[in-house]
Amino acid sequence: MPHIDKDTFKQIFWDHWELFKATYPTFDTPGYNIPVQKMLDCGDPEKMGYVQYRCLNCGETRRIAFTCKSSFCLSCAYPHTVQWSDFIGRRLLPGVTYRHFVLTVPDLFRDYFYQRADRLRLLMPTGYACLQGIFQTTTGIPLQIGCIMVLQTFGRSGHFNPHLHVLVTAGGLTPQGTWKPVSFIPYDVMHKKWQYHLLTMLRQHVDHPRIEQDIDQAWKKYPKGFVAYLQPGNVPPGGQGLAQYLAKYVVSPPISVRRIEQYDGATVRYWYEDHQTHAIQHETLPVLRFIGRMVQHLLPKGFQRVRYYGLHSHIRYEAVRHRVEQLLPRHPPSDPHGYRVLPRKPFQRLFDQTFGQDPLLCPRCHTPMDWELMYHPEFGILKEEQLLSSSFEVRDEQSPVQRRLPSLDKANAAGQTVGGPASLVQLPLPFL
Repeated sequence: MPHIDKDTFKQIFWDHWELFKATYPTFDTPGYNIPVQKMLDCGDPEKMGYVQYRCLNCGETRRIAFTCKSSFCLSCAYPHTVQWSDFIGRRLLPGVTYRHFVLTVPDLFRDYFYQRADRLRLLMPTGYACLQGIFQTTTGIPLQIGCIMVLQTFGRSGHFNPHLHVLVTAGGLTPQGTWKPVSFIPYDVMHKKWQYHLLTMLRQHVDHPRIEQDIDQAWKKYPKGFVAYLQPGNVPPGGQGLAQYLAKYVVSPPISVRRIEQYDGATVRYWYEDHQTHAIQHETLPVLRFIGRMVQHLLPKGFQRVRYYGLHSHIRYEAVRHRVEQLLPRHPPSDPHGYRVLPRKPFQRLFDQTFGQDPLLCPRCHTPMDWELMYHPEFGILKEEQLLSSSFEVRDEQSPVQRRLPSLDKANAAGQTVGGPASLVQLPLPFL
């Protein structure tokens, strides 16, 4: 049986993507072809471009290929998770406690969103209106709350299951400009409010002959409201755990490589943890069905999976942050799992911590290498540093004879320098 690693996901698409498009022509569009091709080309220096470094001690060169930075790529998932969770940590208001909500869509209505992806855009403002109503009903005051809202379209099994993950301030600004904390939210209010707002949105924006019948059925089938989950306890300010948990829903593909158990060219076997029973389930699918289950979660170009509302809206954020800092004392989180937001670590340090080696040390003489040029497959060399003179003497440690390297002026249009040892290095990235 072939070894399963991060390239297995690529291999599945290399083997069957053209057949899948021929079998299901509705997926043969730029909206699907472009992200899939980016994932397949990830790490290929000829197709993605690269940055070249040179050792001024021995002349050795190293090329580091660019990655696709796509949320559909298993190799790029982990770096994106780290970067996005760091960003969210900086976005949280200092001194404010947050709660984590999950607002789900019953299976009765999922097909309406599957057939029309543009209807998914309506879920996030509907969720924000619902949370505003929940806080006002709970406190009796129209509070200004802050929300970071994330749309996710897949469940743990990979099926289409649209739902919202929301970070909400545990309180808000009153009309008098004071801060009102909210420590308790009744579950029955939360469930019924979400049911009311979702069904109202569907009635107003879905033009389908069956929608009224389905809405009436939903009121009868769910007399206690729709499922809306509230994480027990508070989220500490700058809570790293929740930020990373939320980030993986934004930037990760529908499946991680550790869950793929087998690929034999015809079928794919993977596992997932059942959300209700917490038991491990195994599923084996024909390869074309597996591809369809993955690509159905690709959203149109420009679609925003993350939106910011209320106190976290872009236009108000800086002013609100200054106001909250005046109202609430800023202090380190008391929760042991909390953390203070640190500056983003550069690539070199992250790589060294992950793989235990400095990617910019010369593999030949182990001295630091210098940035030399940046190459793009369409535009050629974009930027170049003249590191070497017209005749640069290099002493080979293995030989007393000195050799001379040509200048970078002789670099050809493909970005390949003439003469000098060059090693093509594709740095592997960790994955979820």
